[in-house]
Amino acid sequence: MFPLSLVLFEFAVYVSNDMIMPGMPNVLREFGAAPEMTSLALTAAMLGNASLQWLLGPLSDRYGRRPVLLAGLVLFVLACLAMWPVQSIGQFIGLRFIQGMGCCFVLTVGYPTVQEAFDEKTAVRIVALMANVSLLSPLFGPLAGAAVVTWWPWRVVFLLIAAIGVIAFAGLYRSMPELERTAPGELTPRGLWRAYRVPLASRRFWTGAVMTGLAVTPLLTWIAVGPIVLIERAGLSQIDYGVLQLPVFAALIAGNVILARQVGRWSYARLMWSGIACMLCGAAVSCVGVAMVASGYLALMAGTAFCALGMGLFYGVVYRQTLFAVDGANRATVAGMLSMIMIIVSVGAIELAKSAYLAFGAQALSVSALLAVLCLSGAALSFKSSDESQAFAVKASG
Repeated sequence: MFPLSLVLFEFAVYVSNDMIMPGMPNVLREFGAAPEMTSLALTAAMLGNASLQWLLGPLSDRYGRRPVLLAGLVLFVLACLAMWPVQSIGQFIGLRFIQGMGCCFVLTVGYPTVQEAFDEKTAVRIVALMANVSLLSPLFGPLAGAAVVTWWPWRVVFLLIAAIGVIAFAGLYRSMPELERTAPGELTPRGLWRAYRVPLASRRFWTGAVMTGLAVTPLLTWIAVGPIVLIERAGLSQIDYGVLQLPVFAALIAGNVILARQVGRWSYARLMWSGIACMLCGAAVSCVGVAMVASGYLALMAGTAFCALGMGLFYGVVYRQTLFAVDGANRATVAGMLSMIMIIVSVGAIELAKSAYLAFGAQALSVSALLAVLCLSGAALSFKSSDESQAFAVKASG
């Protein structure tokens, strides 16, 4: 029940992005905001994802994973309920930022608990399967959100998400284990620096953190800019927008299924490079397709689907390797810094890609994805050669 309840919390956080994106034109019309504010709704949530990472790791190491995670879930539910009375786009964006903080608790407190509670092969498999449940949010979210905003006010989206959060809270309250506390020291600036100095001194940790940020960039860019590409510029309906997300996130689920099946059969290096190869193919498909077809949105969708497949193969392996890149460190602290670096990298890349798209069109968006994957490939070579804790290319035990 613990992994299921945790992934339900994660699902609620992610679906808050995916369900509201089809309704963003309605939000902007109500508040009289510019179309560029569409991507800011996702960017604000992602910045919220990074806002508490530095604190939650040491906090949960000191006071325990369980109370910190439950407090974060309460904060998320309250931020969803507070959407009902908002009166301006600024209030909306501010609450999206607070909702995004929920991801801090999932990534920094929840997932390290899973990693600590299981052996390596089992943890990678569980996380991959949990990812498939959480990925129902982008698969289901756009269509569900389009249906909701077609028939009801967009605020109803957040009432439904708050209800999911309440169910997740009940499950976590009953089932989440409390592991041994590992860092009873003071939560002072000096103490926090001592906790973070160890991972930040590791080249392998830095490389892996940047790699995870680059790996999610093509997919998150598509989520952030998709409403502008498909609804505002291509003139498609909100339902059409939701349907065009299905191949992308079906590919991401497929990548996670392959990862779960092949862990223990393929080496980690093979899984990593297979994922990178898929992402390179996807970026190439986007570039060639957009150059050949004027509208280009189908080529962007197809290329993003290949990138999503590669991300599914790549992400779980590199996240685990990066989390354990430093011996003897507190895992929640490492996870907090890892997630914060990952989100900062991806947010910066998304904003650059959005600006390029608004200025130069779909071709710039496809080139941005290609550049991100090429940088990821170069970092992967460094990640393999900078192994400080264990051989990366060895076969996983069967």
